[in-house]
Amino acid sequence: MPVLRSLIAIAALALVAGACGLVDGDGADSGRLPPATPVPTISGVGVLPDTIPANRQAIIRVSRPINEDGTTAQLIGESSEGNRILIIGDSIVAGASSRYGGQLCQELVPLGWATQIEAEPGRFVDFGNEVLDEVLDTNPFSDEDDWDAAVVFLGSNYRGDPVKYEAELREILTRLEPRPTLLLTVTEFRSDWSEVNVVVNRLGAEYENVTLIDWEEIAHAPGVISSDRLHPTDAGRQVLADVIAVALGPGSLGEGECLRSVFRSSSAINGSGSSSSGSSSRSSSGSSSSSGSNSGGNTAPPTTSSSSNAGATTTTTPPQPDPEPTPDPEPTTPPPEPTTPPPEPTTPPPEPTTPPPEPTTPPPEPPSDP
Repeated sequence: MPVLRSLIAIAALALVAGACGLVDGDGADSGRLPPATPVPTISGVGVLPDTIPANRQAIIRVSRPINEDGTTAQLIGESSEGNRILIIGDSIVAGASSRYGGQLCQELVPLGWATQIEAEPGRFVDFGNEVLDEVLDTNPFSDEDDWDAAVVFLGSNYRGDPVKYEAELREILTRLEPRPTLLLTVTEFRSDWSEVNVVVNRLGAEYENVTLIDWEEIAHAPGVISSDRLHPTDAGRQVLADVIAVALGPGSLGEGECLRSVFRSSSAINGSGSSSSGSSSRSSSGSSSSSGSNSGGNTAPPTTSSSSNAGATTTTTPPQPDPEPTPDPEPTTPPPEPTTPPPEPTTPPPEPTTPPPEPTTPPPEPPSDP
């Protein structure tokens, strides 16, 4: 039974905020508030309100992780064979990438990590395998640089099927094995997202090379998560980078650098699901379109067959039936109506203008009797 290397201890965060005290320049908590500003007065007006103190953000101290049994956990940098690290995620990670806030490279590069962040907003768990299809070298005899460690943060976008989610996440972790891997839980901003964390915790305990970071617990600290209860604030993105940096520790055998990402699109949040890498949508066990669309249709589902390379898949779409013949179009314009009625006679038949002649001579009288 493997010992669960959990960073729940990182969530034992010392939260120092507001009136709880201040941190001196040497890092010590003085436990004092600054002296009050003298109350200003104006003759004839009276006492003005006290000066409003400047807002002080919460301070989160991140300590070295410990195992579930209380022993100090081994850092990723202590068990990796090199300094190349692959970070896979959705919008939570993308917000801390060099395309946006830049906090991850700012923290990891000085530690000696050659960091490549593959994260796009709106992506589901199958995006992880899409990334591995593109950037993971499956040829054991290749001279190209491989990855020495990985970070996986996928599940903030969830289709509500824990079986399919687990199938995809298990495939990701299996393909990354035996590389040391950090796996993060997600913020349970909706009740169904607890199903994601059940899977994450179970697989974190199952894989010997996986160390769990309980981001759900860390996100409870005030100021880490924005009002949508999902996306980190600016301070929260810094906390995310700090937590990952502490769990990794210094990289080994190389200088740090921020490597160029392959996946840099934000199109998935608009429903298209495509990425800037030009890769086609991937279909595997337990996955569906990365755009998250559930629209129906008559298209037959694609079938998947395994290839000889580990983790690679070939997607084939069955032929579609010939389309039905299209009938001739109905006439859209009715035949023209006659525009001119037949001509009516314009002149009535002539009336006789002269009456028949009256007799001018009366008929002869009959002869009288003799």
